[in-house]
Amino acid sequence: MKLKQRLDNAMDKLRGGDSGAIKRVTGNFLYLSVLNALNILLPLITLPYILNVVGKANYGIYTYVYTILQYIIIIATYGFNFSATKQISQCRDDVKRVNEIYNAVIISKFMIALVLSALVMVLSRFILKDDVAPLMFMLGLGMVIGDVLTPVWLFQGMERMKYMTIVNASSKILFTILVFVVIRSTEDFFLLILLNSAGYILAGVLSLILSARQFGMKLRLASVRDIAYQLKEGSAVFGSTFGIFLYRNANVLILKQLAPNEVVGVYSAAEKVIKGFQSIVAPAAQALFPHLSQRFKDKSDVENINLLKKISLPFSAVLALLSGAVYVFAPWISDLLCGVGMRDCIPLIRIMTLVIFFGEINYLIGILGLINMNRQKQFFNSVMITGVFSVIFILIFAGKYGATAAACSMSLSEMLLTMLCVGCLFKIRGRK
Repeated sequence: MKLKQRLDNAMDKLRGGDSGAIKRVTGNFLYLSVLNALNILLPLITLPYILNVVGKANYGIYTYVYTILQYIIIIATYGFNFSATKQISQCRDDVKRVNEIYNAVIISKFMIALVLSALVMVLSRFILKDDVAPLMFMLGLGMVIGDVLTPVWLFQGMERMKYMTIVNASSKILFTILVFVVIRSTEDFFLLILLNSAGYILAGVLSLILSARQFGMKLRLASVRDIAYQLKEGSAVFGSTFGIFLYRNANVLILKQLAPNEVVGVYSAAEKVIKGFQSIVAPAAQALFPHLSQRFKDKSDVENINLLKKISLPFSAVLALLSGAVYVFAPWISDLLCGVGMRDCIPLIRIMTLVIFFGEINYLIGILGLINMNRQKQFFNSVMITGVFSVIFILIFAGKYGATAAACSMSLSEMLLTMLCVGCLFKIRGRK
């Protein structure tokens, strides 16, 4: 209760007493916090079991295929999580227009996903090198289908994230239960990806039901003009969001080419721990995006930068404390989340504690700030510079230093992107 009161007070200062907006943002934050708590607790239950049963090498293969599927998902998502969210937040009372956006975005995502999945299958000899990888990829296509049918942008634009919590919680709980039921020996590791598919498809089905019942959405064909419009709108932020995903997830793909599967498995486990801790503070930033997309629209750049500064200061303090705690307690965290047999994760977790701090700060400045201020080009340029640096760094050092090079690449890249984003704000302010 005290947390809610503090959030209400903070948002009251930012909005000047708009209690309705405060209530929505606070509610979305709390629902997203519940979801992210599950993101932390459920891997805490499954990760040690999976690593113990399937082994480091098989877990490395699974992670590699999973990462390829995630690339398809993020490319198919395009820039819709921001462009469609922004559109819906600004016309949420017009059911007809929201329904047009809903259908156009889903069909656009399906078309992109279909092309990419077919391309991976055609090139499977070069991309899916392990014997079992093509089968795992086919079993994992349910993840792609489920994601297409899960309109995060609809729920976020409507500022009704409690439904997204219901959808994703159901998906993750299903995956957790099935892991213990299905994965019983080393040979079962390829079924992990099938369990992911089951969770994603459940999320997609629930999303269709909730979209229809809560918002009156009807799934139907969209016009070519509507599809073209959404592709054009999403393209403005696609480069930036895909660039971030690219350098944040390229390490697994590059390590796969330069290091044994065991190294990939150890690094993937440590990275998953770090991303779990990042998710603790992520809900606050996610809940603020649709709110700030309206807030920034009617204000000057200087006013928006000042507001962003007010938001960033308390965020920075919380992130610094969290990063420090993870560094100090890394041995205990590694044993608990990855298992005693995975103590190779400890130095990697400590190196990547910087990701917790800088990764969220550059999200706050770049996504909530620059994109909402219509400075997509500056943010895109910053992301591209960071991505090139990350890939070059890991290509040079991964052959000799393995997972340590990947961990350093991740931390240094997040620091670089943060500095570039801050530099963009200084340039914008200097012109005023």
